Amino acid sequence: MKKNIYILILGLISFSCFDNLDKQPDFISENLVFEDPNLVDAYIADLYERMNFQRGTGVPMGTRSAVGAENIAFANWQEPNQAATRQYIAETGPGPLDRWLYTPIRDMNFLLENIDNSRTLTTQFKEVKKAEVRFLRAFAYFEMVKSFGGVPLILRVQDINEPRENLLVSRDKEEEVYDFIFNELDEIKEVFGQSKTGANGRADKYAALMLQSRAMLYAGSIARNGTVQLDGVVGIPSGRENEFFQRSYDASKEIIDSGLFQLYNQSPDKVQNYRNIFLDEGNDEMIFVEVFEPFIKGHDLDLMAHPAGFNATWNSNWPVLYDFVEVFDFKDGRSGKIDRSEFNPNNLWDINDFFGNRDPRFKASVFYPETEFQGRKVFFHSSTVYFENGERKESTREVDSFETINGEVFPGVAPNRNRVNTGLLLRKRVDDANTLPQTGNSGTDYVVFRYAETLLNFAEASYYLNFTSDALSAINQLRERVEMPLYTTIDEDKIRKERQIELCFEDHRYYDLVRWRIAHEVLSVRTAGMVFTYHLDEDKYTITLRNAENLERVFEPRRYYLPFGLGRLAQNENLVQNPGF
Repeated sequence: MKKNIYILILGLISFSCFDNLDKQPDFISENLVFEDPNLVDAYIADLYERMNFQRGTGVPMGTRSAVGAENIAFANWQEPNQAATRQYIAETGPGPLDRWLYTPIRDMNFLLENIDNSRTLTTQFKEVKKAEVRFLRAFAYFEMVKSFGGVPLILRVQDINEPRENLLVSRDKEEEVYDFIFNELDEIKEVFGQSKTGANGRADKYAALMLQSRAMLYAGSIARNGTVQLDGVVGIPSGRENEFFQRSYDASKEIIDSGLFQLYNQSPDKVQNYRNIFLDEGNDEMIFVEVFEPFIKGHDLDLMAHPAGFNATWNSNWPVLYDFVEVFDFKDGRSGKIDRSEFNPNNLWDINDFFGNRDPRFKASVFYPETEFQGRKVFFHSSTVYFENGERKESTREVDSFETINGEVFPGVAPNRNRVNTGLLLRKRVDDANTLPQTGNSGTDYVVFRYAETLLNFAEASYYLNFTSDALSAINQLRERVEMPLYTTIDEDKIRKERQIELCFEDHRYYDLVRWRIAHEVLSVRTAGMVFTYHLDEDKYTITLRNAENLERVFEPRRYYLPFGLGRLAQNENLVQNPGF
């Protein structure tokens, strides 16, 4: 169900050309904007919109998880695949991973410089609105620093008539950007008071604390794992590692101690419970979201993620990689990583055990063979083997129909779009109740911060600060929710694995691999897909693996910081290129 919606109420008014705000009648004057609370809210709503927390509303929604080797896109020409396999060089720049947010930052600075001139707005209103905008500005700088390292900290509106040397600003040090983010959030967090508005898409104290929690964890990781280069423009001195981890720990602990948030745990069915985290909107696990509403501000996830064979005209767009499946252990404690030589035409697999007995978070996040969906089963097999009059035969036709030993009816082969890539599809956030998915009619909110991440951030910072009992407790809370075996000891690998599982397809994995400085090991691979052959008489499958992508992924160590494109460098001669490019 939907909550109160925060939407732009002046969608036809442009606020980007502030040099002309004093001209009538084409633009609303700045005096009027900052005298009317509704216009101020509209102005800030536009800033939220331009942050683009969720990347796009169509196929690009899968881009960040694709570069983290969780999924691909249906076709090679689509943005997720292009981002995952392209070369990252100065000539082509950062590509789809680019986050260069100085245009909205200029508009944020404009409000911060002018709203206090209002004669009619109350002081409290102005202070809260400034805090919202400062949160967005801090978030924008975090998005850039995690991609490029140190970037120019521009905290005022630049005037085109200023001297050239004032406009062509140099890059600040990476640690200075992270310090700015921390200090900015520290100054504003109490301005919001104790009200909870994050689940409605509005920044509040806890969104500010979560940005501190995440950003300071990143900074600590870079100090721990990275290298200082360009006199500190990229990299953070190792001596500051514990300082940043402590900041993350403190921010996470303040959220935990508030008692205002908890892990969603409303259903005894642990698969459905995990699925409902993202569908039962406004629940107490949500700390800050980007709000969506069907057809008003909707997206296309249900349409594009629906498996083929159901009522969606454009489906099966985010195939899931088998490399990702291996991370999910079985509920009885067995490792989810099976020797790949076992996947051969001689071995038969019980699909309900192979997939159905894994961590409930896998079942809630991925469509796999015989998944129950909207009252039917989803199929992925490429053929059906059967015997007729003692003769072995194999069907590769969708129109063929077979009755299984359990009395169910299976097609000879799954619909083409289900089977041509990896044999698995993204399910997380898909709304089963949307039985007629259309363009723009998905309204599931995009989760920016939720309490599960609070616990994961807290666990990781705790571990590096040698608070191992805190780390163990936080991780086990997440495992207990899905009834996975609890850990008795904790280490770095367990913390990282739990984070990969719990936050899958939520746009964390790629940036986690980058800050841990292990992306060059994990992402330089040829990824795998699955091919299923259904054996009718045994009601089992043979499984073989194939290359999921035409190209082997290559992550060069220099890519821990993305390159600036030549055009961007040409605009500012003081914007020093990142090392290796």
